[in-house]
Amino acid sequence: MSKPWLLLPLSLVALSGCEPVLLGAGILAADRIINEEDPNFAAQNYAVADFLIQQADTFIKPTDLITAEPLTDIQSPEISTTIAKLIPEQIGIRLSQLGYRMDLSQVTTSNDTSYLRPASVKGEKPSFIITGTYLRRNRRDVDIKTRIIDLENNRIVAVFDYSISMSRGVRELSTPKPKIIRTTKTQ
Repeated sequence: MSKPWLLLPLSLVALSGCEPVLLGAGILAADRIINEEDPNFAAQNYAVADFLIQQADTFIKPTDLITAEPLTDIQSPEISTTIAKLIPEQIGIRLSQLGYRMDLSQVTTSNDTSYLRPASVKGEKPSFIITGTYLRRNRRDVDIKTRIIDLENNRIVAVFDYSISMSRGVRELSTPKPKIIRTTKTQ
């Protein structure tokens, strides 16, 4: 009688060089584990991009350069987290897919950045910016506020606010990582 359960550890070892690897109820992706109960970030952020561009479409021309900046953590504005870059990066990728010129250099989360190079002429300044904030409101939710701002007229042309559940993966992505900062004493 064959024992197929003995092959499970071997199959995990064989697949360990591939990414992503299915592992129980979750997926091991890059340097984090995202469980099945976590939202599909790419699909959710692509939908946010679709909502934002529907509002801003009358203001933005396909020739305008849009830059994405990391979201600001309301509780710790001086510290950046992975989620602060991941959300605007994915929104920018979607806008790029829709034909808009994007500069995602400030929000790159991947080592493979060839597809994120700015679609700009050297020295060109952006016409619009994607930005926003997030707040870890409680142990259950993260509130996210996204904006597209017209830099020439200094006005908000699109807004989309939403909340995501604070699962283990979201908690890891939205928690600031401690950094050691060297300061010098001035006399």
